[in-house]
Amino acid sequence: MKNTRPHIALSLCSLLLMLPVSATSATPDEATITPWYEVSLVIFKHRNSPTGNERWPTPDTLNISFPHGILELEPALEPATTGDGKTGPVEQAAIPFRNSKPTDVGFQQALRSIQLSSNYEIMTSASWKQPALDKEQAIPVLIQAGDEFGGYFELEGSVTLTVSRYLHMKADLWLSEYIQQVEMIAPWWESTNTVADSFGGDFDPSEPSAAPAYQDIDFGSQPSYSETVTRYESVRTVVLNESRRMRSGELHYLDNPMFGLLVKVVPYEPSTTPASDAPESMMDATPISLR
Repeated sequence: MKNTRPHIALSLCSLLLMLPVSATSATPDEATITPWYEVSLVIFKHRNSPTGNERWPTPDTLNISFPHGILELEPALEPATTGDGKTGPVEQAAIPFRNSKPTDVGFQQALRSIQLSSNYEIMTSASWKQPALDKEQAIPVLIQAGDEFGGYFELEGSVTLTVSRYLHMKADLWLSEYIQQVEMIAPWWESTNTVADSFGGDFDPSEPSAAPAYQDIDFGSQPSYSETVTRYESVRTVVLNESRRMRSGELHYLDNPMFGLLVKVVPYEPSTTPASDAPESMMDATPISLR
């Protein structure tokens, strides 16, 4: 299998070389109040990925699932409307895991560069603020983007920021290609062999009282000749499962030949910092059930 990752990574790195990158300490001061970070990321597909004859594992051989405790980001706040009808910026409180516009200039420039490039197709971008959490308390953030196929998305998975001695970003993402499967449903009168089958197997013509009344049979609920069921089947799933040690204030790039992720984590100082171990600090983060 031909390895195409160095070529793709070099292409993106060349695109970002001219962007300024700031550096700050990556080690939280455990003697002070729990630090906060702003996490900004963008996930994109490679439009000209030279996959060649690469072979990918079939979806049924992959062990992919959402982690326990995964959260969906709260929607971004709408711009505030003033008395004269004009809109302005919303006062940002220290609410964890709420989607918002990235404030870091370096990430904004990187995002703009990717948007202007013909080599990449952005699937999703997000930015949120969160307290520093260790491995036991870390909260995975739900990622769903691209086209939807019967409740499944083209891109799914999670990203998780953990903080111990260093920052660590774990990406567990999968990009799937789906095909449509259309199945015909046989009419109910073709799926039963006898009249008795139609009435539950207890019908005896010699005992009229045992037969259900005509009006009790819901003929309208039975499928018609033309009724079909549409399903979607994944024919190719490419996984990006990588954990990266990071320095805050630096751009980090994780990728495979089909898609990649650019992420930057910078320190954030909320005006009002709730206690990180208080339930109220997570009240605006919405849990979703495991699939």
